[in-house]
Amino acid sequence: MSVDLRTRGGSGAAPMARASRSLAAVALASLVVLGLAGPARAGKLSWLDDVVQEVIADAKAGGKSLAREAAGDGARAESRRAGRLFVSREADEGLERLVRQSDEIAGAGRKLDQPAEALLQSRFARLMRHDPQAVRTFAALPAAEKRLVVELGETAQNLARRYPAEAETMVKRLGPEGLTAVRVYGDDVAEVLAREGTESLSVLRRTGRAGWSFFTKQVLPHKKKLIAAGVLAAFLANPEKFVDYAGRATEFAVNEFGKAGIELATAVGGGAARGLDDAIGRTLAAYGLNTPLLRYLAMGTAGLAVVLSVLVIVGLPVRWLFRPIAWPVRVALSVRGTRRAA
Repeated sequence: MSVDLRTRGGSGAAPMARASRSLAAVALASLVVLGLAGPARAGKLSWLDDVVQEVIADAKAGGKSLAREAAGDGARAESRRAGRLFVSREADEGLERLVRQSDEIAGAGRKLDQPAEALLQSRFARLMRHDPQAVRTFAALPAAEKRLVVELGETAQNLARRYPAEAETMVKRLGPEGLTAVRVYGDDVAEVLAREGTESLSVLRRTGRAGWSFFTKQVLPHKKKLIAAGVLAAFLANPEKFVDYAGRATEFAVNEFGKAGIELATAVGGGAARGLDDAIGRTLAAYGLNTPLLRYLAMGTAGLAVVLSVLVIVGLPVRWLFRPIAWPVRVALSVRGTRRAA
């Protein structure tokens, strides 16, 4: 009887043991899957954010020594306190939208590269040499996303080395699009983009380096006046109407800047003269003297001043300008003297 009971008990315990082992295996597999799927559930943009923060911290620490590793821990803590660098409602989606935006900016700047995946893997491994898990995650990304991650990471690294105290703040203000623009056009555009906001990216996209030079040299120095006159918003919305492919102001720009009381020195062709005439007219009107005669006299005086300035710059004698006038006067005086002598 006892034998039967033991036999039955043994035969009932075996399935229970097997079931327990199966449940344990499933639980272990679930933990592994959840651990591997962590970056995917958190979103690729969030993962990219972590990568960039790690790159910045490592660049600010620099080197591999134990002392610098301690400095790196401090830099990482500082970076974490700065919060997320890339804030977006699409943070849990993929990087496809950022890839398209990056390609548009790179295409406008004629710097759209297509490096081999093996080279991208090598470049990312140099960026994240202390994080093998990140390297494995990177290997599973599509080629276009790999290129984006490497380019943004390397650009953030350069900025961290050049501006170590402001790196996190600068990258946060630039965002992925701004970082791409810095990669394409150079580190020197980073400060302006970070200060003025990513809406100034339209200047780089539509007019390139020439329009950017006009923006920094002609627009920003008169920013307050242009905002008050509503010209700055119009410029940012349609910069190609204000500047040509060579970076010179258009006639439209001369007229618009004139509304803000700003005279452009780099205007094209007859637009400069018409813009100057409008500016002189507004000045005379303020004093109630806006008559055609006074406007012509003011334009003539301004033109004479320009010619004299050119002579001085070129190094020619100013008296050459008055030779056509002086010669008839000398002839008239000599004739008059001859008549008196006779």
